[in-house]
Amino acid sequence: MSLWDRIVEFETLHAAWAKVRSNGGAAGGDGVTIDVFSQDAIPALRDLSDALKDGSWRSGPCRRVDIPKRKGGTRRLTIPTVIDRIVHTAVAETLDPILDPQFEESSFAYREGRSVRHAVARIETWRDRGYRHVIEADIVGFFDAVGHPLLLQKLSIAVGARAGAESVKDLVADILDASAIELGTPGQGLLQGSPLSPLLANLYLDALDERIDAAGIKIVRFADDFVILCKSSIKAEAALAAARNVLREHGLKLHKPETRVSNFDDGFEFLGHLFLKSLALQRGFDDRAAPRQKPEAQVQSPPETAETAEPPARKDYDRGPRVMYLVREGIQLGLRNRSFAVSTPNGAEIAAVSHSRADRIEVGPDVGFDIQVLDHCVATDTDLAFVDGDGATRATVRGTSVQRGALQMAQAACILDDPLRVGFARRLVDARIRNQRTQLFRLNRRVEDPDVRSALKFMGRTLRKLPYAVTIDELRGLEGAASADYWPALGRLTKGASNPFLRTRPATDLVNAAINYMTGILERDIRTALNTADLHLGFGVLHQARDRADAAIYDLMEPFRAPLTEGLAAYLFNSARLLPTMFEGTDVGGIRILPEARRRIITGYEQAVAKRVNITGGSGKLAWRAMMRRQALDLAKAYRRNDPALFEPYLMEA
Repeated sequence: MSLWDRIVEFETLHAAWAKVRSNGGAAGGDGVTIDVFSQDAIPALRDLSDALKDGSWRSGPCRRVDIPKRKGGTRRLTIPTVIDRIVHTAVAETLDPILDPQFEESSFAYREGRSVRHAVARIETWRDRGYRHVIEADIVGFFDAVGHPLLLQKLSIAVGARAGAESVKDLVADILDASAIELGTPGQGLLQGSPLSPLLANLYLDALDERIDAAGIKIVRFADDFVILCKSSIKAEAALAAARNVLREHGLKLHKPETRVSNFDDGFEFLGHLFLKSLALQRGFDDRAAPRQKPEAQVQSPPETAETAEPPARKDYDRGPRVMYLVREGIQLGLRNRSFAVSTPNGAEIAAVSHSRADRIEVGPDVGFDIQVLDHCVATDTDLAFVDGDGATRATVRGTSVQRGALQMAQAACILDDPLRVGFARRLVDARIRNQRTQLFRLNRRVEDPDVRSALKFMGRTLRKLPYAVTIDELRGLEGAASADYWPALGRLTKGASNPFLRTRPATDLVNAAINYMTGILERDIRTALNTADLHLGFGVLHQARDRADAAIYDLMEPFRAPLTEGLAAYLFNSARLLPTMFEGTDVGGIRILPEARRRIITGYEQAVAKRVNITGGSGKLAWRAMMRRQALDLAKAYRRNDPALFEPYLMEA
C-alpha cells in the first residue's frame, strides 16, 4: 500500500479520529466540538476519505487561543477544526515511522519513549564525561518562522521515492499554505495547535542536531529549546557560532538576551530543572512534558521570568530574595546536616535545601515544624514567615536585625513634618492610581469594554486633582475615588468576578481570595525589602503609624499592588489557571482556597516576580524583588535628605 493510500483509507482516518478524541481539545474555527463530531463520526470519516481521494478536501478555519507558558507569558495556539486535526494526525501517524528513525539521538521532544526525564539524563551523562561548558539557547519565534520551501524539500528527501510520496507532499503543502494564511506569515509558519507540527518541527531542526554532533560537541534538544555541551569555553564559543550559522541557513535566529555560555559550576536552567555542579534539581513542570507527581515542597528560586521560569538572561541577573513555600498539609520542616529538610507525614524526606538557596521560608498552617529550625534561621540570616490558609502573615522571624538609629530618626522626622509627609504620600498615591489605570488599559486592550474606558477617563480626572491635595486625608480621599472606579472595571475584565466587583477582606468570593493571598506574599516581599534598607516598618506616610501595624510596608506596597496582585489575579482566572472548582465556600460565608489553587497562586506569583521590568526614572531592568529592594533603598535615601523628589515609585508601562 502506498503512503497516500495509507493516509486516505477509512481505517487510518478512524484510528486518527480515536487519537484526536482521546486528546480532547477545543473546537476549531467552525465551532464543532469533539462531542458534536462524535455524533456522526462514521459517515463524516467516510466523506473525509472520499474528499481526500478526489482532491476536494480543504482546510477549515482555525481558532486562536492564548495559553499560559511554563516560562511565563502566553503561547498562541492556532487550533484547526476537529476534522482537520484528524487529517493532520493521519499524516503524522503515517510519516512518523519513516521520519523518526532519521532523527538524531539528541532530539527528545514529541518522540515515542522520550521525555524531559530522558533529556535531563542525557545532559547528566555528558556532564559526567567532561562536557561542562554549556550554551543555553533560545530560538526567536520558531514555529512562526519555519520556512515552507525548505521544509518541503527536507520532507521530499526524507520520504524519498516511496509510492504515493508526491501526493503526500502535495497534501502537506496544502496544509502549510492554509497554516500561513491563518498565521498571516506567507510562506512560513507551523500551527502550534496542529498534531502534525511537532513532527515537522523535528524534521526542520534535525540538521542542527546533525551539524553539532558532527563537530564533536553535544547537543540536547527539546523542540525549539536546546543546550550545547562542550569541554572548553573556547569550543563553546565556536559551537555557538556554528549553531547560529545553521539556524541562519534555516531562516532562524537566536534570541540574544537568552543565549549565553555558562557552565555547571555557575549553574543553568533547562526544561524546568536547575543544573548546578553535580546536581539536577527539578524546579517546575515543562508544559510539553507528561504530568508527574507534584512535589509537596516547592522551592521557588525565580530566574529571568519564573514558570517555573526562564533562565537569567545575563550573568549579572539579580533575582532578589529566594522563597521556599511549605504549604502542603502534613509535611514537616526540620534540619539535616545544617540544611532545611522537608519530609512527608510518614518521615520520607522530600528535599534538603541549603540556607544559601532560601532567603525566606513560608510555613503554612498545617505544616509540622521542629523548634531547631528557629535557631538555624537566626544563625543563617534566613527569614521565616508563618502563614495562614488565606495567605496572611501570622508571625515572622527575622534572621538578623541591624537598627540604624540615624536613618530611622530621619524617617520619623519626615513623617512628623506635614509638608514632607504629604510630598511622599502624594507620590505613592500617584503611582497607585497610574498603575491601576495601566493595568486596566492592558486588560482592556482587546476587550474594549466601554465601561472600562469610562472608568479610565474618570480615574484620569482624579489624577489631575492630586497636585492640589494638601493633606493626607485629601490624598486618601482621591485614592478612594479612583478605587471606586477601578474595582468594578477590574471585575468586568476578570472571568468569574462578581458584577459589580467590590474589594473585600476577608474574601467573600474567589477573585478576592486570590488577590488577598497574593497580597500576603507581596507584604512579606516588601517587608524583606524594607528590612534590607533598615527602615522602621511602623513609620508610614500614607498609612497611619500605630501600634502593632507596619505602616511602612503598606506604603511601599502601593505601586506594586496592581501588577502583582490584582492584575495577576485577573490573568490567572482569565487563562483558566485558576478555576472556581479550586475554591469552596465556608459555613460563615467566606471562601476557602483549596490546595491546588494555593499551588497555582504561588507558582503564578513566582513566575511574575521573576520577570525583569524597566527601572522607573533610570536605565536597565530589574526583577521585581530586586526592584522592591531598590525602591526601599531609594526611599531611605529620600528620608535621609528630607527630599520626596529623590523617591520615584515604580510605574508600569502600557
